[in-house]
Amino acid sequence: MRNVFQLAATGKRPRNIRGRRLFVVLCFIFHSSSLILLHAAFDDPGLGARLRGLGNSVTALEDMNGAFLNPAVSGSARKFDSGAHFEAGTRSSLGPLDFYSYSVNAALPGMVYGKFGTMSVIGRYKTMDDPGLAEKTLGFGWGTWQLRQSPYGTFDLGANVKFMQLDAESTSDSKMGLGLDLGALWRVNSRRSFGFSFLNVNSPSFKEGVLNDKAPAAIRLGAAERGEDYTLTMDVARRSAAASYRRSYSFNCGIEYVWRTYRSGIFTSRTGLSLAEKASLFSLGIGHRHLASEISYAILFPLSGTIKPGHALSLNIRFGDKDLESEYETLMKREIKYRKDLVTALDESSRREGILREDLNGLKDEIAALNASLNSAREQKAEAAQAREKLEAVVVRQRRAETELKSLEEKRRRDRLTQLELEFSRDWRAYLKMKAGGAPKEVLKGSLQRLLGQYQDAGIDISPATSALQQLVGQ
Repeated sequence: MRNVFQLAATGKRPRNIRGRRLFVVLCFIFHSSSLILLHAAFDDPGLGARLRGLGNSVTALEDMNGAFLNPAVSGSARKFDSGAHFEAGTRSSLGPLDFYSYSVNAALPGMVYGKFGTMSVIGRYKTMDDPGLAEKTLGFGWGTWQLRQSPYGTFDLGANVKFMQLDAESTSDSKMGLGLDLGALWRVNSRRSFGFSFLNVNSPSFKEGVLNDKAPAAIRLGAAERGEDYTLTMDVARRSAAASYRRSYSFNCGIEYVWRTYRSGIFTSRTGLSLAEKASLFSLGIGHRHLASEISYAILFPLSGTIKPGHALSLNIRFGDKDLESEYETLMKREIKYRKDLVTALDESSRREGILREDLNGLKDEIAALNASLNSAREQKAEAAQAREKLEAVVVRQRRAETELKSLEEKRRRDRLTQLELEFSRDWRAYLKMKAGGAPKEVLKGSLQRLLGQYQDAGIDISPATSALQQLVGQ
């Protein structure tokens, strides 16, 4: 009470009250200094050694592992695909960062409401020694396959929903957030494509105890060109301000070259470049694919600061996939053998047919001579009986020869049908390959009409082509 009366009389605050205010201010300053200034949680690095080897320029590249940077690219995976990835890195997309990343992902093709697409599942665990944090991500996405077709190409969309959790290793503080990614892919033709993605659309915040961060929203625009033996990629990315980082931009590009071997599978070499403030790097990568498995490695060299390289290793397994080149080569060899056997059989049939025709002509002459002999020796019963028996034997031989001739003609007809069936099978496989490559509907329709016109009256089964044409006309 004395302090109150003193305050009323003098208008000055008591010293103990000012001391309490000072204590509160100091506590607030101490608490603020204890917050961890983060690196911007859940940025947008690529997933897998192939993507890192291409400098993360994969927004328009049709690769199942690229669904982390563009959800729409997962739709191109038409078979069950899985991957496991490890990376020991020294750069994030925003600046220097020592981290270890462990990831698994899978692509599951399916159909929803009559539209083809692929579901992607991504799991990632990332630890950072400084500032001592751990990121956990579980994502589920869907990418369409040829959602919209037009004379200008095909258009696909995709989206990812991510459950993200940030943990502080020094304390028990943990914060979970929900992220959303959107993407689009435009395939101009079988060689060129363009991609667009908007990652962390809602820029989820992670503030809990010592945690004080949020995931930066990123906009990516990319282009890709695929040749028979090479792939070129290019990306431009913009990231919003987060944590202690301001808004930033990056330019990424990469090139991949394919080295094919006869028995040892396919080898690939990659190089990439990523230019960004405090986060520029140069990457080199190699890969080997054999049958349904593919292993890739990449090494990443920072272009600023401490030159400490990072490493990435990936293993992908495509269930149900085959080495198409070796399978096609086997089919070609088998078809060449069948064709050679058919030509040999046809030549042999023609030769035997000529011999039988000569025999028939000779038998006819012999029959005429025997008839003349029979007429001249009719008076002699013994000779007549002998001539009659010989005549009957010749008639039997004639009938046998005619039967064999008919059999050979029937065999030639069946061989011809077999040859036509092989030619139709080859043309049908070419049509299926063209259809799987995303050819326009009119091109497919014209190809089917040519098939039907070519084999309409050949006497072979062309029902697959007829059914496919009816389906195209009914669409």
